[in-house]
Amino acid sequence: MALYFSDQKPLEGPAALLDWRLDGQLTRMLLDSEVQGNAGEHVMLQNNGKLQVNWVLFVGGGKWYGLCQETHAALVRHMLSVARQAGFKDISLSFMPHEETTPDLLQQQITEALALEGAGIETCRFSCESTVSV
Repeated sequence: MALYFSDQKPLEGPAALLDWRLDGQLTRMLLDSEVQGNAGEHVMLQNNGKLQVNWVLFVGGGKWYGLCQETHAALVRHMLSVARQAGFKDISLSFMPHEETTPDLLQQQITEALALEGAGIETCRFSCESTVSV
């Protein structure tokens, strides 16, 4: 799972890498104005054989610039809620570092969100990398 934002075009970070591995499906949807990256928007794409997962879920995060800790925590809760509703039991969350969210704070946000929204999620991994490479 990765966040994508309405004011980050082209895509950046984990969303860009996942989109690249999925042959630019999310980018095409953005270019065709099918999605915008608004908060609460979801795009679930089936693996095309280039990833070791069945599905990739992209979650719209709204605006990246000006994102505060509280909004980020709400996005983390929302990601877990959507994963739970989709029936995902084993998830990986990919984030880009943000000036308002340190890795320790991110871990705290995920732990708190799992307590609220994590029923049925058996494994939750996360990464927070400033650069993403293949």
